[in-house]
Amino acid sequence: MKLELSIWTHHLTHLVYAYFYYCRANKMDVNIAHNSNLKHNAALLTVNNKAIFFDYSDDTKFIDLPNNFDFYFKRSLLEKDKKNNVFPLNFNVPMAYKSHLLLMKLNKDLLFQKFNKTEVGRALDVFGLFTNSGHGTLDIRNYPKTISDYGGNIIYYTRLWNPDNHPDEDEKERRSLQNEFRIKACRIVKKEFKNASVGLYGDSLSNKMAPDLVLSPDESDKKSYLKKLSVYNIGIADDGLKNTPGWKIGEYALYGKAIISTPLNVCIENFEEHVNYEKLSSRSSYEEIPGKIEFLLEGKKYLEMGKNNFEWSRKYLHPENYLNRILILAGENI
Repeated sequence: MKLELSIWTHHLTHLVYAYFYYCRANKMDVNIAHNSNLKHNAALLTVNNKAIFFDYSDDTKFIDLPNNFDFYFKRSLLEKDKKNNVFPLNFNVPMAYKSHLLLMKLNKDLLFQKFNKTEVGRALDVFGLFTNSGHGTLDIRNYPKTISDYGGNIIYYTRLWNPDNHPDEDEKERRSLQNEFRIKACRIVKKEFKNASVGLYGDSLSNKMAPDLVLSPDESDKKSYLKKLSVYNIGIADDGLKNTPGWKIGEYALYGKAIISTPLNVCIENFEEHVNYEKLSSRSSYEEIPGKIEFLLEGKKYLEMGKNNFEWSRKYLHPENYLNRILILAGENI
């Protein structure tokens, strides 16, 4: 079973470590190689002469032709495109597993490629001392093993995107709406709930648009954020780039949090409203958030939803089952 990629991007970290986890669990050889013909944020898994393609792009557009492969798994998949040999990848989460051991198994053409130095550096940073998202920090073994009640407290850390940094007018408008929602969502939660922690990652745009919400560097550090996330019960999320889910919502699920989110516009298997998340009516409906929080607080519904998400994430996101699910769908339950 061979995994190929052209460049090891952060989007591919989930798959790379899930593959490594699977190989170790099943006592199989690890074979991760370079393939310059693959697109950015793409990977190819070859199993028993079957070609399984992975498309981890943020965009709902396909980065390759599904007919070129036996199976095509896509992260940002619209319902109308889920047909024939095309399947959803669900949420993408930047997790890791025994990164120092993975580096020992990487083929040299990947290990020493200059475009991979960021992820290789993160893999080397076992203790998360030198990079904001060191793979040691993201090791799945550090994630919670149980669900606890912290009183229904709420967390929402997010960032702004500068509309002026993109040439497309539709994207400029989308970023403006996104920024407006994120600022107003933080402010309304901060105003209505004392047991909430909200804020924006600090940069020049956040300092200009909402200086009252800017987080300190210590608060926005990935290690500090994940540590804080573990002691909250309700997480707020919204669409990321190209109106597709970002990493935050997958992290909430892995950490067993109840979730309030803007509408999900892509295919997520068996991830249901009122079971796994409470849905806002639109991209701009920040004023609905307090009512959704109150609903989850009533009778501690957040605990049941958190448990549902914890169980869902073990089946669909955790490396224990992530690759196994894909192989079963491809008829290759090795």
